[in-house]
Amino acid sequence: MTGYDDFQSGADEVLEQVHAARAEIESIIDELSKEQMTQATDDGGWSIKDHLAHIAEWQRRGLGVIEGRAAWESLGIDRETYRQLDIDGVNQIIYERNKDRPLAEVLTDFRKMQERVILTLEQMNEDDLDRSIPTDMEEVTYRRIGDIVLGNFSGHDSDHVEDIRLLANQPVD
Repeated sequence: MTGYDDFQSGADEVLEQVHAARAEIESIIDELSKEQMTQATDDGGWSIKDHLAHIAEWQRRGLGVIEGRAAWESLGIDRETYRQLDIDGVNQIIYERNKDRPLAEVLTDFRKMQERVILTLEQMNEDDLDRSIPTDMEEVTYRRIGDIVLGNFSGHDSDHVEDIRLLANQPVD
C-alpha cells in the first residue's frame, strides 16, 4: 500500500481532500472525448475509463468497510480468492471486470460512488474517523476508519489524478 499508514487528518480536511480530488478529475474528463477516455492507455494497459472504474470500486470497498462489511464482500470477490491475492491481484480482478463496460456506465457508477462517499463523509466526525475497524473483518491494511477513508478515497483518488492527466496529455503538477 502507499503511504496512508499515518493518517491524522480531521473530518473536515478529509472532505476537502475528497472534493479537491473529485473536482480535479472532473475538470480533466469534462474536456475529453469518448475516444480520449477509452483508447489511450498507460503502461499497464489502462485507459482513463479503467482508472475511473478502479476508483469507484475502491470507494465501494471503503464504504463497505465503514458500513460494517468485509472488504472482499464489498468488492464482490469471494473470501478465499481475496485472501490469496495481493493488491495487484485484486486490481487485476477489478480491471477485468470493468474493462469492457461502456464508458457511460462507468461514468455513472464513478459519479454515484463519489456522491455516496461525500454524503458519508459529511456525516462523519473525528471520533468516527478514529474508530477501530473490527478485527473480524479481516482488514489487515488499515486499523482505523480514518485510514481506510484516506486509502480508499482522498489519497487514492489523488494518486490517480496524475495517471489521468498523463493519459489526457495534460501537464502534471
